[in-house]
Amino acid sequence: MTPTAHLRPARADDAATLAAFAAQAFTDTYRDLDDAQDIADYCAEHFQPEVMAGVIADPACRTLLAVVGEQLAGYAIVRDKPPPPCVRGPALQLWRLYLGQGFIGQKLGVRLMQAAQAEARRQGAGTLWLGVYDRNVRAVEFYRRFGFAQVGVSEFLFGGRIYSDPIYAAAVPEETS
Repeated sequence: MTPTAHLRPARADDAATLAAFAAQAFTDTYRDLDDAQDIADYCAEHFQPEVMAGVIADPACRTLLAVVGEQLAGYAIVRDKPPPPCVRGPALQLWRLYLGQGFIGQKLGVRLMQAAQAEARRQGAGTLWLGVYDRNVRAVEFYRRFGFAQVGVSEFLFGGRIYSDPIYAAAVPEETS
């Protein structure tokens, strides 16, 4: 059964909750794929309340939350960042899209993706692009279902090592009624 979720833009007072959620979602996603200390170090740097407050306040970012009851179930961030040369046309980055473990498989990811696509349309982008860890097979399969295809690679520093992350891009679909 799909839970009833409310999608809304993040507010400044969501920063602490979002930071804790983002750190847990990132840890859950990569727990079996990477070193636990590297994951903890990444979370300590990128998912602090003040960092998330900066993202929420950044006019180049649109942070969308999926809330079930009073519980944060997932989030997506669409960011206006210059795309790598392999991405064509006016484009926005789907910087992050994560769900809490208990909400995976309940169509909330679909709703967040559709909200990200709507945001891209609203901002006039014809393309959404993202980087995804190729060992995160579940995410790669999810993005492919939305028409994302690999168009290049980008370097990503994690745990003191540089990885070559695939870059995926997809046309932003026309609005459906």
